[in-house]
Amino acid sequence: MLRDILKDKIKDYILTKKVGRDLDISKGFKVDFLAQGEYNINYTIDDGKRKYVFRVNTGSQLELDNQIRYEYNAIKSLEISGVTPKVYYLDDTKEFFNYGILIMEFLEGRPLEYDKDMDKAAGIFSRIHSIDIDRFQNDFIIEENICTERIKEGKRLLKDYLESPKVDKALKKFFAKFLDWAEKNKDREKYFLENRWHVINNTEVNSHNFIIGMERSYLIDWEKPVISDPCQDLTQFLAPTTTLWKANYLLSPEEKDRFFKVYIEGLGGEDKDIRERVHLYDPYLLLRALSWCAYAWLEYQKPDKEIKNMDTFRKIEQYLDVDFMNNLLKEYW
Repeated sequence: MLRDILKDKIKDYILTKKVGRDLDISKGFKVDFLAQGEYNINYTIDDGKRKYVFRVNTGSQLELDNQIRYEYNAIKSLEISGVTPKVYYLDDTKEFFNYGILIMEFLEGRPLEYDKDMDKAAGIFSRIHSIDIDRFQNDFIIEENICTERIKEGKRLLKDYLESPKVDKALKKFFAKFLDWAEKNKDREKYFLENRWHVINNTEVNSHNFIIGMERSYLIDWEKPVISDPCQDLTQFLAPTTTLWKANYLLSPEEKDRFFKVYIEGLGGEDKDIRERVHLYDPYLLLRALSWCAYAWLEYQKPDKEIKNMDTFRKIEQYLDVDFMNNLLKEYW
C-alpha cells in the first residue's frame, strides 16, 4: 500500500536531507499516518516537543505541472489571516520521492460540527475573504467567468464517464441534460462580471477541512485555491453535497441565515448581496460536485489507482443516484 511504502521512507528522507536539523526535530522522532485525500497523503512527524504535518502530493485536480509549489505559495500568502496553517518546507524536485513534499504546522483540534460551529466557520471565511489580494494576484489562478469555468470543468470531468460502457444510460442522460441546462443558463455569470468581488477561495470546504481548536479554529487543505467571487466557498460550504459528505447533516434555513449574518458582521457589515450570489451560483456548484463524483467513480474502477478510500467511494455511489441528483436540482428543472 502506497501510504505504508511512503511512511517507511519518510524517516530516511528527513535524516538524509537534514530537514530535522532545519526544523529542530530531534533524531528520536516518530512518523505516523494522519489522513489521506484523493490526491495527497499526510503524516505526522513528532519528537515529543514539536509536531509537524508531512504532506505528500500524488496528483493535481487543477492539472498543474507543479501542484505542490502552488499549494505552498498559497499557504504562505494566507498566513496573514491567522486562520490557516503555517508552512515551513517545500521540496518539488521529486528526487527522493516521486512526489512533491511540503511540511507544515500541525494544528490541534477536531473537525467542524455543523450544529455547533457555524459561527466559527463564518468567522474564518470572513477573515480569509478580508485579505487584500492585490499583492497575491500572481500566486493564484483567477476565475472571472465562474459559470463558464464550471461548464468546462464538468465537460472535462464527464468526458470519459459519458463514453464509458460501465455507466448506466440513465446517469448518462442525467448529466447530458445537466450540461445542456448549464449552457443555456450561463448568463447568470453576467451578474458576477458586473458586480465584481474577488477574494481567495479554498474550493474544498467540507467539515473535515476545518480544525476547531480550544482557542482558535482554522481552515486547512489549500490544495486548489483560486481568486474569485466568495460565493464559490460559501455555496459549497452550505450545499447538501458538502454537509452530507462527512457529517450526514442538512442545514436548516435558519442555520443558513445566521451563518450569513455572522459572515457579514465579520466583513464589517458589508453585505454585497452575498445571499443572491450564492443562489445564482448554486446549480454550478452542484455541477462541479456531481461531475467530480462521476469522474471519481470511474477512476475507482481502475485497479492501479494509487489512493482508494472506500468511505469516499460509498458516498460517491450514494450521490450518483438519479433521484438524489434530481431532488438537488428540482428548483431548476
